[in-house]
Amino acid sequence: MNIQRLFSMQKELNSRIVKEHQLKNEELYDKRRLAFLVELGELANETRCFKYWSKKSSSSKETVLEEYVDGLHFVLSIGLDLEITDVQLPDQVKMQSKLDKIELTDVFLSLYQAGSSKLSKNEFVSFFEDFMRLGTKLGFSYEEIEAAYLEKNLVNHERQNTGY
Repeated sequence: MNIQRLFSMQKELNSRIVKEHQLKNEELYDKRRLAFLVELGELANETRCFKYWSKKSSSSKETVLEEYVDGLHFVLSIGLDLEITDVQLPDQVKMQSKLDKIELTDVFLSLYQAGSSKLSKNEFVSFFEDFMRLGTKLGFSYEEIEAAYLEKNLVNHERQNTGY
């Protein structure tokens, strides 16, 4: 995954939204954090990992991936707000055995906690890595995440074209 490319694409989308919605003088950091938390909740809902009372299985892999990528848009935006784009992707192979021992609900709760806080630059790096770990825990390769991000970014630009 070329994470620098994703940051660049997200910056372009954010700039377009700010310009077209006349938000130049708006502080969007807290709104982006809240949007991230909403998207994280939608993702958790699609995984159904916390619904101990239900026998229904999670949504399709494609639906879960789309929700994950919606969250990624806001993770990247938060990084851009903090002027952080130089992050490293955790090694998926190395983290897989550690992730097998961690409950999915714990990963979500950790991200909720981090996403609820104003992040320092060091905290953002951990937040970013934790979000990438969530994608791995959900069974997505970096290649799948990148492809889904590229597709959803096009959708988001098209939505701006049509007055979404």
